[in-house]
Amino acid sequence: AGAAAATALSQFGAASVYLWKLMTNQMLPPPPIRKQRQQPNDATAATTTTITSSPEPAPAMSVIRTILKANLAMFAKQGSLLFGWAFASRRATHLGSAHVAAHQVGLSVWLVFALIMDGAAVSAQVLMGRSHAQNDRPAATSLIRYMLKFAVIQGIVSMLVLDGVDLVVPTLFTADVEIQKHLHQLMPCLALQQILVSLTLVVESLAAGGNQFQLLAAGTTIATVASIWQISLQTTVEGIWGVGITTLFAGRLLTAFCATWRMYRKMGRPEMGKSSP
Repeated sequence: AGAAAATALSQFGAASVYLWKLMTNQMLPPPPIRKQRQQPNDATAATTTTITSSPEPAPAMSVIRTILKANLAMFAKQGSLLFGWAFASRRATHLGSAHVAAHQVGLSVWLVFALIMDGAAVSAQVLMGRSHAQNDRPAATSLIRYMLKFAVIQGIVSMLVLDGVDLVVPTLFTADVEIQKHLHQLMPCLALQQILVSLTLVVESLAAGGNQFQLLAAGTTIATVASIWQISLQTTVEGIWGVGITTLFAGRLLTAFCATWRMYRKMGRPEMGKSSP
């Protein structure tokens, strides 16, 4: 209960700060304008009629529409991902208790490294958003090259760390011999996935910073469907991760590269700078 309350409080605080930033930067649509107009009546007296009219379309409205479209696309993207993870857990449950236990341990270990690597992804999205808003192609080129190198390096470091704790993790989580056996076979797979996961998180964030939300949502949905199909064919938890989850992130990475390239090609054009909110 305490953790849930803290999460809700932090989200409420983040939403409040976000609303405050929108207000201080005058990014919210203005209120309706009330105008007064004189209309003569039959007694030649004038009556005042108050008319409420909507203001002319403001730049703020285009910002609001962009935010809503981005939120809808990200909802579809994250929803498909959560469905894919849920299906992987369901498949592991059907395989047996030892498989689902190994799956949950692997997922916990994977999340630790994914959350650490996601810090670089957040930075990539913020910096790319600035370059995209300024239509600065040279800055975007430099940022993409740097973040790709950084993603590979942090993926290699995570892979080496996971490979180093390969023999320790199974005994830390359980004393069951069968679960330990599955974990010993699963950990090398998790280690090898780290470069793929790191690149996926960073490149997706670069594309998101370039406002490629709809393409990311569509590509992630397709990758999730392909992953679910592969997961449904697996008979071990190692196969779920080695084939199914790898398919998911390979599809996401391919989509992210396409979205980043699409964004990069548009940068530097004069008309893009004019249409950017």
